[in-house]
Amino acid sequence: MCFTDDFKKLNSADKAMRNKYLSYVKSSAVNSELEQTNKFSLQMFYTAELENVYYSEKSDCFIVADIENNNVYLHSVLYKNYIPLF
Repeated sequence: MCFTDDFKKLNSADKAMRNKYLSYVKSSAVNSELEQTNKFSLQMFYTAELENVYYSEKSDCFIVADIENNNVYLHSVLYKNYIPLF
């Protein structure tokens, strides 16, 4: 399975998906002990243009990642309900 089979890059012109992403940034489930409790400002600064935000309909989850030479550098995982990452 390839990364892009599940996760599709967000289109910054899609207002519904932008709003859904904003909602997830505001109230996503915590997935690590070191996660910021109020990460909205930093997350939105880093992803304002949605250029490195991807969404999986199958998992109902957003990720923020950089992809270089078929390597995925995962920065953030956003979901409403806990999902196993592996």
